Amino acid sequence: MNRLSTGIFGFTGAATRLGGVATQILQDRLELLALELREAKIRFVQALVLVCLGVVFSLLGLVLLMVAGVWLLPPEWRIYGLATLAVASLIAGAAAFRTLVRALAQNPLAFDQSVAELKKDATCFLTKN
Repeated sequence: MNRLSTGIFGFTGAATRLGGVATQILQDRLELLALELREAKIRFVQALVLVCLGVVFSLLGLVLLMVAGVWLLPPEWRIYGLATLAVASLIAGAAAFRTLVRALAQNPLAFDQSVAELKKDATCFLTKN
């Protein structure tokens, strides 16, 4: 009976340690997931701001082009001035959209680090068995 109780206590101790390790791994993975979620939220807000800037400057450029076509101006300078402002606004909008495309292309997908860590854990546990 003594051997049986010693075996049971040894088994429960090992199970407790295994449960503690599994809990720690799960806690680490959830912390990493929360961090990646915050980073994804920040990237989303940055992209939203850049989209808004691109839309505002593009619309401003279109409005200025329409005003340049309608407005009565002296024949030489006002048309060129408004056209120059319109082109500058369109260029600013295009630059904002280009920056947005670059920012979205450079950042990895959300939760890539979590997936990589889980794959690494899976290969580690599978090779030990």
